[in-house]
Parts: sequence; C-alpha cells; structure tokens
Amino acid sequence: MNGHRQEFDITQAPNNREISFALTDDLRVVASDDPASPVLLRFFSGYDRAFILPDEREELSGFKACLALNGTYRHAFGRVHAELVAIVEDASGTVLGGANFLATTINRGAMQPPASIALNYVYVEAAARGRGLLRIILQAVRMLAARALQLNGTGMQPALFIEQNDPLRLTAEEYAADTAYSGTDQIDRLAIWARLGARVLDFPYIQPPLSAGQHADDGLIYAAIDYPGEGVDRGLLHDHLESFFRISVLKGEVELPAGIAGAQLGALAQCCAPVKLLAIEPAVRWIRAGQPTARFDSFRALAAVAEKEG
Repeated sequence: MNGHRQEFDITQAPNNREISFALTDDLRVVASDDPASPVLLRFFSGYDRAFILPDEREELSGFKACLALNGTYRHAFGRVHAELVAIVEDASGTVLGGANFLATTINRGAMQPPASIALNYVYVEAAARGRGLLRIILQAVRMLAARALQLNGTGMQPALFIEQNDPLRLTAEEYAADTAYSGTDQIDRLAIWARLGARVLDFPYIQPPLSAGQHADDGLIYAAIDYPGEGVDRGLLHDHLESFFRISVLKGEVELPAGIAGAQLGALAQCCAPVKLLAIEPAVRWIRAGQPTARFDSFRALAAVAEKEG
C-alpha cells in the first residue's frame, strides 16, 4: 500500500470512538466500534445497495446491536473481541467501499494465527470497481483488527474468514436477484475471491438466523483467505465460530439447546484433524466449461471433486 502511514489517529468523542489512517496518498480508512458513530450510517448507505437476499441481510438495528456488545463481550470466552464498521474514502470524502467485521484473539500456539477475523460484509461501490480496492480494503481490515485487539504486529497475520453465496444452492430467482442487485455474477464473484487467496473450508457450514424474523442460511460457502497451510486448525475454527455466532449472528443471545450454532461447534470439538481447504478455481472452471453439476449438492462438494480431477 503505497504511501501508508504507520501512525493511527484515534478520535475520542462523548458517544464515539474512531480509528482512522491513510492507506495511500489519496485513500483513507475510518472505522468505529460504536453504534452511535456516524461511520455506521456512512457504511450502511453503501451496504444497503450491495446486499439483497433476505436471510443474509443485516438491518441497521442489527449492526447497532452487534457494536453495542463491544463493552459486555470484549473479553467473552477468555478471548478479546472487537466488532467494527469501516469505510474507505477518497481525498474528497467520497465513500468508495466498506466492511463490517469481528476480530477475535486466538490462543492456539505459536504455529497458528494470533487472531481471527470474521469478515461479515464487504463491498466496493459500483463506480469505484476495477481499481483493486477490494484488496486494499482487506489489508485495511487486517490492520484495523490488529489495532483494535492491540496485537504487537509481529508474527503471523490474523486468519481471515468470509461467507460466500453458494451458486449451486441458490434458487434461480435468488441467483438472478442477487446478481442484478450487486452487479456481479455469482461465479465471477467466486473467481475474484479466489484471486485474493480464498479457499473453501470442507465443512458443512450453516449460518444461524440473524434475527427472529429470519431463517438459517444453508446456501453459503465458508472460506478462508490466505490461510497458511492446507487446512484450518479445528480448535481455531471452533473458537472463531463460537465468538462469531454469539456476537455477530446471535447478538449476545444464548442459543436454545440443539441449535444450529451448537451443532457445528460440537462437531468441531469432537475431532482434532484440521479442516481441509479446497481450491476454488477448479470448480469455477468446471462450471464455466458447462460440465454438469446436478450431482453436487453444494459448491463445496463440487470443489472437492474438481480439485482432484484438475
């Protein structure tokens, strides 16, 4: 990131805490962990133009609820947490993109990342696409997470996880609606993330309902970006999802017994083998070549076969 400045500007106000710093000579990131911050409204304006599927969307009230947990859940589960919203703006103050994420410290030993990031939402405004901004935003998210968690900046970078739409599980109507609304085809989107280092976790991920009026979402892929090695430490993934489910998804509520989150955490706790990471590119090539996909119930299943067959 050319022109990056090492110092951080921390602004304190009665109802607001912000972190901001220059990314390049003409780009700046501004983030906040406060539900009363104007950063949230600036982030939400662009977010609202990027996400449409009913069970993946978080409403403004949901973002406020998550940010409000920065006090009570700062040290939950024996880990340190920080939920933030962030925007990237140009020299004129125009918002070019944004992100919402949960950063969590992880203590799985020196050979594993010291923290994890659940990249809940990220977008680049349509007029700003094609300039490499998504990669810049990801770099900014990692830097913000390190600052918010007070990491020392040495060693491995935080593990970065993201949900992706599964094109093989979307209905034709969902596929068309999301593509039209976001301006990016589902397969093209996966190809973009693959170029950024994303790989699919070979794990049957389901997002619990974001609110009482929404449903669980089993039409998602869970991916890791630039994760070291061929698999994700199962304990790291357990701790990451435990924090993510409770804070970003359930908004601090305790799930009922035998719930969707608990079932996934239980499965991760039962085995010690790493969760395999699957390449995205072979499956994308498979679909683009017009090869049949009917026998696969998910993109994850296709990725496992396409990777073997090259």
